[in-house]
Amino acid sequence: MNSFINEIVEYRQVLRQLIHQQITMRYRRTFFGFLWTLLNPLLNMAIIAVVFSLVMKFQVNEYAIFLFAAMIPWSVFSNSLNQGGGALLANESLFKKIYLPKQLFVISVVISTLVDSLLSTACLFIIAFFLGAKISSALFFLPVAFLLLVMFSLGVTFMLSIVTVYYRDVQYLIGVVLQALYFATPIIYPITAIPEKFHVIFTWNPLVYYIDLFRSPIYSGTLPETQSLIICSICSLLSIVCGIIYFRRNDAKVIFRL
Repeated sequence: MNSFINEIVEYRQVLRQLIHQQITMRYRRTFFGFLWTLLNPLLNMAIIAVVFSLVMKFQVNEYAIFLFAAMIPWSVFSNSLNQGGGALLANESLFKKIYLPKQLFVISVVISTLVDSLLSTACLFIIAFFLGAKISSALFFLPVAFLLLVMFSLGVTFMLSIVTVYYRDVQYLIGVVLQALYFATPIIYPITAIPEKFHVIFTWNPLVYYIDLFRSPIYSGTLPETQSLIICSICSLLSIVCGIIYFRRNDAKVIFRL
């Protein structure tokens, strides 16, 4: 564990450059550039809000804010897995030329995704304010929510990036699994829309609790439930520890599989 962290500190300049590259390359040769960090989630939210508030007619007050609060954690988690799952495969040419700690490539993806999310969240908050979002002291909890979410996402991405090297089919399954998980998580609908007999299934979905960390402060103007905070803290700690251990155990073997 210590050597894992020491390598990150030692190669911090490389990590900074990788993060910068991830962000700039994402919007390279686009007309709107960094404005896509706002336009992407805004357009996505607008489409979903219209479909599910007008067509499906969910009985949710201020549905746009309800949706916005859940899309923040989902975008960080899903983008981290989508892009970070193939981070080692995408950079195999570098591994074969010079030595670089492989964890840097996974971390850079997750952090760049977080930066994107923070930028879009800041912009969308202005819109949400005019739509009637509750401004309360509970919003000061959001840094804690982001920290727990990033720890969880990073741990899962560490493990997924290794698994993808060994089983290349996984990179094609990630999108399918995430799509299924998207609809199996109360993001676009309230959990009250699900028959009560199925609620027990949702208790095993950790993303339900991470969404509560964001939806409660932003939509309800309250702190998240204590149960959500405890479960997310445990899941985040287990995820990052297991992710680092699994990554370190397979780190040296990866080069022979690339």
